[in-house]
Amino acid sequence: MPHLITLAAEQTIYQAQALHQQLAAALREHPQLEIDLSQVEEIDSAGAQVLLWLHRAAQQQSCQLTLSHPSPAVRDFIRLLGLQPLHNALEAVDGS
Repeated sequence: MPHLITLAAEQTIYQAQALHQQLAAALREHPQLEIDLSQVEEIDSAGAQVLLWLHRAAQQQSCQLTLSHPSPAVRDFIRLLGLQPLHNALEAVDGS
């Protein structure tokens, strides 16, 4: 069963460092991670950068990563910026 992390409403430059540290620790400790994005109301490029890093790091470490329940804010931001790796990861989960 994947280790579940639910992200808070704001994922901006102000939370990026703490989020990166939290996700890095989880990545070291768990072979499967599920990141619940349903509560995210605001995300900026720093928050997206952390998710891109996590996606790449999970692949490098053979960690099964699931980005689940993306909020409209997350989905719109990823599409707006054309962040294909994250968009593909979301599609794999919920067919968006």
